[in-house]
Amino acid sequence: MKKMMKRALVLVLATVAWGGVQAQSKVERELADLRAWMQRRSAQADSTIRREWPTVKQEYKELTYGLNRDAEELSESSRKEYNTMKQRYGEWEERHEAESVNLDGEELERWERQLTGTTHISRLKPARMFDTYTQLLEKTRAQRREWSLRDWEYAEFVFGELNSRKAEVLDQLTNSDKIRIAALQVEFASLKKGREARDAYEHMRESN
Repeated sequence: MKKMMKRALVLVLATVAWGGVQAQSKVERELADLRAWMQRRSAQADSTIRREWPTVKQEYKELTYGLNRDAEELSESSRKEYNTMKQRYGEWEERHEAESVNLDGEELERWERQLTGTTHISRLKPARMFDTYTQLLEKTRAQRREWSLRDWEYAEFVFGELNSRKAEVLDQLTNSDKIRIAALQVEFASLKKGREARDAYEHMRESN
């Protein structure tokens, strides 16, 4: 009987230890993903980062969501590395935010209301996220050909706000909504690239 109890105790301890190793491995992998992302983004030109800044902010929030929650499971050296990366990103964000376009507050609220139906994107409930993305894309599809570059700056800023809110409530979204929202995000990026390609072509014609 005593042998059976000892074996059971050993099994329980081994299971707990293995669970800890798995958790640690997961959070260490998340740190490695963040490290690779920062290296890739740091190698890009400032003009590229500035143009994609809303997406960059969203990516960072999604990559650090699990790390912020499970930071205590990192080794001491990994925690130091993570804190250093957060500091670097904070300095990076400050620089790019300062260089970003200065949008008029009232006009921005008008664009927020027009594209999402609210001026309180940061308070959107998870259940409303997909419908809000859908509304934004419907407006973009219908109006993009009439938008100036300045209009696109407002639209991109609103899109970035929505992406930031999505990153904050990511774990509360259904898998179905995550997949559908990801498709809409890709479509918005494609529409914007289409505008950039058209502008580049027209500029080339004018130059010739």
